Amino acid sequence: MTNQARDGRTVDPRSLKKLELISFVSLVAVAIAGILLLSLTGTAIATAVNIVAWIFIPVAAVFNIWLRKQKRRNSSMSFEDVLNRIDPDAVRSVKANKGEVSAVKELRRQEPRLSLKDAVDLVKQL
Repeated sequence: MTNQARDGRTVDPRSLKKLELISFVSLVAVAIAGILLLSLTGTAIATAVNIVAWIFIPVAAVFNIWLRKQKRRNSSMSFEDVLNRIDPDAVRSVKANKGEVSAVKELRRQEPRLSLKDAVDLVKQL
């Protein structure tokens, strides 16, 4: 099963990008609505912008930190996870015929989320 996390959540990077985009658009929409509501109550636009900025900048920063941790957690894969997702015989064949560099390219073609360093280490172990 590809893209299946241990706790049942998806680890597809596209879903994190979608979450990031939706949350950004939502934060901007809520900020604009907050500025409009504050200006309708008689608050000066500059004051309304300051109030919204003091509220939403920390919220955006915390969300950004959380999202980065999610990306980091989802990008880390164990040796066994990678072996279950790839065709190790094909990688070994490429390594034997064309060398380690081509084997690393083949491995990263099969599992693009794998970092270059991890791919090199895995090819050396195969």
